[in-house]
Amino acid sequence: MNALPAQDGPAHRQPPGPRGHIGVCTFPAYAHIAPAVPLMTELVDRGHRVTCFVTERFADLVRGSGAEAVVYPSRFPWANGPTGSALENILAFFEEALAPLETAVTRFDGDRPDVIAHDLAASEGARLLARAWDIPVLQLCPTIASGPGFSMSERQNQEVTGPPPEPIDPADPSIGAFVERRGRLLDAHRIDGSPLDGFGAEHGDNIVFLPKEFQPAAETFDDRFSFIGPCLAGPSDDTAQDPGGWRPPEGRKVVLLSLGSSYTPDQAAFLRFCVEALAGSPWHLVVTLGHRVTADELGPLPAHVETHQWLRHPEVLRHAAAFITHGGMGSVMESLAHGVPMVLVPYHIDQRVIARQAAGLDLGRVLMRESADPAALRAAVEEVATGPRIAAAVAAMRRHVHEAGGASRGADAVERLMRRPERPRTPHAPPKEVTHP
Repeated sequence: MNALPAQDGPAHRQPPGPRGHIGVCTFPAYAHIAPAVPLMTELVDRGHRVTCFVTERFADLVRGSGAEAVVYPSRFPWANGPTGSALENILAFFEEALAPLETAVTRFDGDRPDVIAHDLAASEGARLLARAWDIPVLQLCPTIASGPGFSMSERQNQEVTGPPPEPIDPADPSIGAFVERRGRLLDAHRIDGSPLDGFGAEHGDNIVFLPKEFQPAAETFDDRFSFIGPCLAGPSDDTAQDPGGWRPPEGRKVVLLSLGSSYTPDQAAFLRFCVEALAGSPWHLVVTLGHRVTADELGPLPAHVETHQWLRHPEVLRHAAAFITHGGMGSVMESLAHGVPMVLVPYHIDQRVIARQAAGLDLGRVLMRESADPAALRAAVEEVATGPRIAAAVAAMRRHVHEAGGASRGADAVERLMRRPERPRTPHAPPKEVTHP
């Protein structure tokens, strides 16, 4: 992930005489929206119209692609993620999956898209419209995909720590209230609310923003899944440097440290732990803080540590020997695109799955925060930065990242779907996913 806030961009960079119209339904989290922005840019550059439903917080990021950003009302607790009971958290995702529907019906009145693409965590509204209007639907997967041979949900469940959540009572009044609200919404727009089993992206087409070589059980995924890798915003080789960009100091190897944009408890405390663990080390530590932590919270810093509220990670990664990362898929793919091995310090269960996969492929080493100690962190940084086995694995995965096709291959997949006269159906469906933002 680039630790940089959304930038203003040109609205409607879309040429006259569009070839097609693509609707995109997003989920209100940076890690979900950012991978799709270069894909939308590529589609616009090819002459297509892209209409993207997005929360106000990310509207400028979408406008920067040249797509039309249509803001919809959302009550999803994006700042810290769902923090209620298990049932409240599940209902928050269900509510968000329907949140763009009314806005989409209004916007598409008389101007229906040729295909609807949706994030894997924002699927129901998009799939209901696609079924009602008989148009193709496409799932955008910013993390490890689920298919016949691998379930991300099941794998995440194995990473749950602490006491199990209380069982959900099917008679809970909040469930009935949600079902009633959903029914009124669908009735108001004359949309069939019958179950979506047998229709939608879990039976059809998927764009996955990682190379197939990173996917668990990759051999079980068929051509419904286009593993396009990360959609890189620009060149990542060492020669593609901004003359005014970040520069490394003389005489020290660089380590980048970032814990991403999603909420984790005690984030400042863990950053301080990392700084103190690497104090007196030969590494020059570059820390990006984002919007949750300030430099003052870290206290006095050694001379070989620098902090930035926001900094484009590629400016540092092209010089870095290692990346200490929370294990979000965007950060992992960005690190691999630059050939940088990782020390993965995950917190959320999806990050733990990603981190273990990366370590299993010798792309880095996992250090769980709850059991981390300074010596272990120093040893992990030294191992990933100097180990020949890890270096070889990272170099190979870097090639796979750049050969996966990125935004161009993703746009090809969208165009094929628009041209397809009939959409094949298959009884073999991946499990429905609800992942942490």
